[in-house]
Amino acid sequence: MLEPWDEDIALQKERQLCASDVQTIKASCIKDHGKKHPIECPDCWTRLLNRIRDRYLNSASREWFSGRRPFLLELDTMFSKAHTFEVDLKTIEQRIFDEKKEWYRDKVKNLGLQHAAKSPSEERILQQRINDRSITANQLASELREAFSDGAIQNQEAFNGFIERLKLSQSSQARNDAYIDIFFQPNHDPSGAAGSKKYIDMIRNGMPISDAISTMIRDRHSAKSDLEQKQALHEKLEELRRAKAAHELDKARRDKARQDKVRAAAPAHGLHDLPPCLVCSKIPDIQDFIICPLCQILSAHDGLRIKPAMFCSRGCEGQRYESHINATHECASGQRCVRLHDEDVEMDDGGTALVFCRECTESLGIPSTFCSSRCFNENFQDHRDNVHLPERKNAQREIDDENKLEYDPRDERRYQARKIEEHLVTFDDAIAEWQRKTGATVK
Repeated sequence: MLEPWDEDIALQKERQLCASDVQTIKASCIKDHGKKHPIECPDCWTRLLNRIRDRYLNSASREWFSGRRPFLLELDTMFSKAHTFEVDLKTIEQRIFDEKKEWYRDKVKNLGLQHAAKSPSEERILQQRINDRSITANQLASELREAFSDGAIQNQEAFNGFIERLKLSQSSQARNDAYIDIFFQPNHDPSGAAGSKKYIDMIRNGMPISDAISTMIRDRHSAKSDLEQKQALHEKLEELRRAKAAHELDKARRDKARQDKVRAAAPAHGLHDLPPCLVCSKIPDIQDFIICPLCQILSAHDGLRIKPAMFCSRGCEGQRYESHINATHECASGQRCVRLHDEDVEMDDGGTALVFCRECTESLGIPSTFCSSRCFNENFQDHRDNVHLPERKNAQREIDDENKLEYDPRDERRYQARKIEEHLVTFDDAIAEWQRKTGATVK
């Protein structure tokens, strides 16, 4: 496959030969046949048309129109009509000119010249201009020259000198030197050429210039892709940092709100004689202590003998709080707890999902706590059958709650709560009720 400049050299050569042959035909027609123009002479007119036709349809060189079969077929038809004067040469010349403009646009797109732009924004603009069929080839060529001109050397001057060097080159090394001078301009931009040493060495070692340019474009795209990936990772990291900071801030606010609730309860319940710290056994400071909020809420119910878990400091709380919750306030569903089977446990906005069994805490004196209303709902029959009914029997209490149950039509032994909300108290509602009873205010 020829390089574009080799096609240009072949074009110039064939065009000169064709022009010379046409002039010879015209001159011989005037001399031998006494005609002012071959159009007046059927034989010479046929010779002239055939010569111009052969220039395009029987060219021995690879030129811009080679392989453009629909165009060549159309051109062949036009030359046939020109013999009978149905089409004139100016019409044929204009058709050739129009096709060459289309070839130029296709060539620019296939060469990927937009990738050589100085910035991603310029590359996008050039890509749009190349794809815009409303822009003339001359305008597109002008914009490309402006985009790639860096002031070091005039483009047309450089190209003409480059073509002349290729014509005079007697060896592949001479051609390679010409490539290096035109593409990397070591005399005008030594630092830029030094940065492109990898590609210069490729050309000097015999790599075809088209392959070297393709390598440059791939490397540039790879570097651009790496940069975009680094930027994306950096943005993702910043996003995670912001999310972490927001999470920590939210956690700090929740901790403060919980401690505010605990401290607000102290004067209301007369906790001036505080029990020792659950971790170090130190008596907490009345002005600076931490209490388990679940213990505090449950202890507010008459009949629930709950000894609140106290912590003298945040450090002690961190050591034992989670284990205290797991041991003392374990979900009443036990092994049936939904958290043991999936993590899709409901959470409300800013509050807690914990709920208390209303009958247990208000009537039976049992601190039954569930991790969520869904967990309570799914295990309601098991809890009622194994806790409510036996405790009612022991206390000889008759409670008619059948109208609050909904039985399975396929198995009347199975049932669930008609409205689980009637059987539970949310933690937040318990807090509100506790404040109402004690007069404590949570800030």
